[in-house]
Amino acid sequence: MTAMLGPAWTVKPDTPEDTGRQPLAVEAVIGTHAAKLVPGVITTTPHARYLSLHARLAIEAQRRGWTNEMGLGRFRELVRRAEAVLGAVSVAHGEADEDHHLRTGHFGVHGVNTIGPELDRHAALDIGRVADTYSRVPGGYLQTYAGIEEVLGLTDGRRLPRPGPAADVHHLSALDEVLTVAAREKTISRADLNALRHLCVCAIADAPDGACVRRAYFGDLDHLGQAETHRRSAALLVRALTGEQVAGSIDMSMDRWCCFRPGLRESVGAELHSHALVWRGALLRNWSVYAWRLIWARLVSPLSDTGTLEQATAQFVRDLPDATVRQALVNDLPPLVDDVGTLLPVEHGLNDERLAAGDWTVLGMLRLLAVGARRLEHLDPITREAFVGRFSDDLGPGHVAAWLARDAERPLADAVSDLATGLFHRAESVSRQKMQWTRHGLRMPTRLRRVGDRWRLEGREGRGAVSLRLPTFTNVMRQLGVVAHDGNTWRPGPHAVEVTS
Repeated sequence: MTAMLGPAWTVKPDTPEDTGRQPLAVEAVIGTHAAKLVPGVITTTPHARYLSLHARLAIEAQRRGWTNEMGLGRFRELVRRAEAVLGAVSVAHGEADEDHHLRTGHFGVHGVNTIGPELDRHAALDIGRVADTYSRVPGGYLQTYAGIEEVLGLTDGRRLPRPGPAADVHHLSALDEVLTVAAREKTISRADLNALRHLCVCAIADAPDGACVRRAYFGDLDHLGQAETHRRSAALLVRALTGEQVAGSIDMSMDRWCCFRPGLRESVGAELHSHALVWRGALLRNWSVYAWRLIWARLVSPLSDTGTLEQATAQFVRDLPDATVRQALVNDLPPLVDDVGTLLPVEHGLNDERLAAGDWTVLGMLRLLAVGARRLEHLDPITREAFVGRFSDDLGPGHVAAWLARDAERPLADAVSDLATGLFHRAESVSRQKMQWTRHGLRMPTRLRRVGDRWRLEGREGRGAVSLRLPTFTNVMRQLGVVAHDGNTWRPGPHAVEVTS
């Protein structure tokens, strides 16, 4: 039996990807905001036409009387074949029409890595073979979209779904041809696929099933308020993106509009103002969460080569200035508001410094964190409530403000060294809470592994901002014709009036 020294951080995971995620547990507040502000998308659901396709397939399952396990098997086979058809048409159309990606965005259709090579090799597709190989999940991408389809009322979200109240049979009949093609046994040529371009994911906006999905997002079909939430978030998105460069960050465009625009109430109107303030709180808080993720990733990065926690901490604080916490993280911060109380984009300025330098400095990360704490002094009640969140132990801005006050007169390097020690303890505690027994023994998910009396980081810790789902939401809204662009700048789409009027 092998003796295990120290905490269970040393236990190897069952699979390479089965490692710790969100080691500081600071991200939950952003996930909660995303689910509240954009309930009808998650980051893995970027294509609107899969929503209508699955609703159409749920209608078909009901028509065929599939209710038991045998019916589930037949339904899954139909799902896979139908998704293969949708993917194949979309891949072929994307190769033939240079404007295709203006309407679909940069997200490839599901199965593109299987369908593309097959089409290149044979200039034709065997739908059955592609359906067997494009996904390792029995039901294809049905379960990826199922929760969203339930939220929107397109299906009931079950393994063998039934159509929901938003599943308009007449509008969804636009996809009957997908089922017809899916039933074909002979190969489908590239010419055949090009003739079906009206079934491409880029063609949903002006198709009847597009009207069905827009109604699911923005219609008054639910009693939980999702439609109103989607209308308001989409209306803000259209305003924030209009005139912006397509190559720019969607999150930054929303950030500039909701957080730092003078006269926000006059710009968006009274009806949208409160919703914009909630977005403001969520967007500002994401900068603080981003700072924590940057700090942790930099702190543990020296452990890619085996080392001690003390060595990692010493390297982390090595380049900090000879100053107190108050001098470096309070007095030296630029003004956070102007003379009339409008928030100033200090976070953007720090990010610009990062871009100019090529990466964040440790001092820049700490200042980003300190800015979030100082924001507490300048926020209206709606923004503040969203900014603070409802999690009591997530290293929120109040926690940082207390640290800045408590250690104000300490040398910055000393205070940050103690902060780093606390982060190591917190990460271990978070991992212990996720500890579970596996066939290999007790597993504590983490990327930090003890090697004797030293430590090693396996892989890299995430250092990006947490997603508020805006890129995915934008992609869906673009496909539905709510926003559009000409390749250079964003503009309202042909169906924007459905959410902005």
